Amino acid sequence: MIRFENVELRRGVQVLVHGASFSIHPGWRVGLTGANGCGKSSLLAALRRELLPDVGEIELPQGWVCAHLPQEVAASPRRAVDYVLDGDPRLRELQERLANCDDGEEHGHLYAEIDAIDGWSAEARARQLLSGLGFAPEDPDRTVAEFSGGWRMRLGLARTLMTRSDLLLLDEPTNHLDFETILWLEEWLRRYPGTLIVIAHDRRFLDAVVTHVAHIEHRQVQLFNGSYSQAERRRAEIMAQSESAAVRVAREREHLERFVARFRAKASKARQAQSRLKRLEKLDEIAVIRASRPIHLHIPAPSRLPDPLLRLDEAGVITEGKVRLHPATLRLRPEDRIGILGPNGAGKSTLLSLLAGNLAPSQGTRAVDPDLAVGYFAQHQREQLDEAVSPLRHLQRQDPRASEQDLRNLLGGFGFSGVRADQPVAGFSGGERVRLVLAMLVWQAPAVLLLDEPTNHLDLDMREALAEALESYAGALVLVSHDRDLLGRVCDRFWRVRGGWMEEYDGDLEDYTREFSSSQRTRGAPGPEATVGAADRDGQRERRQQAARQRQALQPLRKAAEREEARCSRLQAELDAIGEALADPALYTKGEDDELPALVQRQGRLRLELEAAEAVWMEALETLERAGSLP
Repeated sequence: MIRFENVELRRGVQVLVHGASFSIHPGWRVGLTGANGCGKSSLLAALRRELLPDVGEIELPQGWVCAHLPQEVAASPRRAVDYVLDGDPRLRELQERLANCDDGEEHGHLYAEIDAIDGWSAEARARQLLSGLGFAPEDPDRTVAEFSGGWRMRLGLARTLMTRSDLLLLDEPTNHLDFETILWLEEWLRRYPGTLIVIAHDRRFLDAVVTHVAHIEHRQVQLFNGSYSQAERRRAEIMAQSESAAVRVAREREHLERFVARFRAKASKARQAQSRLKRLEKLDEIAVIRASRPIHLHIPAPSRLPDPLLRLDEAGVITEGKVRLHPATLRLRPEDRIGILGPNGAGKSTLLSLLAGNLAPSQGTRAVDPDLAVGYFAQHQREQLDEAVSPLRHLQRQDPRASEQDLRNLLGGFGFSGVRADQPVAGFSGGERVRLVLAMLVWQAPAVLLLDEPTNHLDLDMREALAEALESYAGALVLVSHDRDLLGRVCDRFWRVRGGWMEEYDGDLEDYTREFSSSQRTRGAPGPEATVGAADRDGQRERRQQAARQRQALQPLRKAAEREEARCSRLQAELDAIGEALADPALYTKGEDDELPALVQRQGRLRLELEAAEAVWMEALETLERAGSLP
């Protein structure tokens, strides 16, 4: 087994991991989790012996073969299939010896050794790996240099999986993979007989693959049994038992408890008090982890939501003589929450770019109100940030009239608090750059959000915060993502793009997953268990339309609830300030006769206003809850 004994890892003077002592048994599949920068990649480097612990020891079984995912794959004239086969050095050694062998007896021994490691089928297995990772039938015979950076990373993954290893170390293997390829990789890893340690920020991927979770937080490593979701629940239990967590959760519970105490005594509000109690019970399950997150996002409601927001009429895209998107007609409405499905290269990003107006239609038309804000997140945008400029300055360039404090408040929600908002982007990680682009997008209060893989490079906490913000977003959303948890939470309709053709997908995410898994098993058309009947499709369509109508009808009430919540916060802050002033002994020795009565009178008025505002807020929340629009 792998044994960590009092391990300490540093990055310069910064301690990443301190006093780590735990063991990983053969056959375990361990998810390594924690916030960006906590030391996950450093721990993998220590397992590869590329980084030595500053203190303690890491012991691996003698003779174990370790395979790991490369950080980059250089361009090369080597055939892709040969590059993948290089992942089996023992096979390559035997093949070289066989090619240079003149002795008949040794020749026979080499044949037997190659047969013993199943070497004669190695190229077929390599081609099968490439097929599973989304490569076309002709791709294995192309050179590595012919592929883009993202596809070369897939070649690196194929080469890693080709290695006959005892220990497999994967750092963000789902980056650059589409939805379908992730499903294939999950199945492959579940069958992997060795020990797996994987860093991933995809909740469903971790739940599908891992048997244990090693979580790094506050320089400590905690080992949990089970899936990521099970580990998160256990973490919440542990945190809830700590005094510091209790203080944080108290802030989350404060308003709800005050409501319960007040309304329980009023017969007309008894039902609301019971509902608040149920919300408090649910809060205990998740609030500890939510309260401890440094990032809390909110997307402002758009000022206008005309219907339709955006139109395509027989709009298609042709670039360099190649059809990227065949003519498509669609209407994007305020209530739409649409996920786009399809493999890489099918045309998903082209469709999103066309909707955003970044690509002009080669035929047909795109129509949108010129004064309507359309927010578009593209994968390349983080690379276009000004390296020498701070997050605050980026937002000031975008909106010169905005107040600095308002911009700082927004940036704080995205994890750029204090001096971090003033530091140049040059030193930022990939995840921090993505957060900054999202912050710039959110500041526009767009009526339409078009997001192309927004979760790449984001850790699990940031993905959770983004999902919560999108769940309550008031405008229309179109999302391309390989993060199934995000797709499942925020989308209620799906479009599928295949070979440049766009169509509405009559099913949900689970249907799509079953359909793909069935097609993988049969290597042909989806099996009967993945086929949705006509009656089922009609029912699904009606449920989606009904949900959209309900969301649109409740939009004014949701906005009213947000206004009253903000008003309650302002009133409470003023009451707190008055309370502090009244608690100051100096107030009673100043000799100013008017100040004390004025403060007391103001306190009384504010309490009445707060009670009225809370009652309105409560009524709105109750209506929304009855309609099922709150989590």
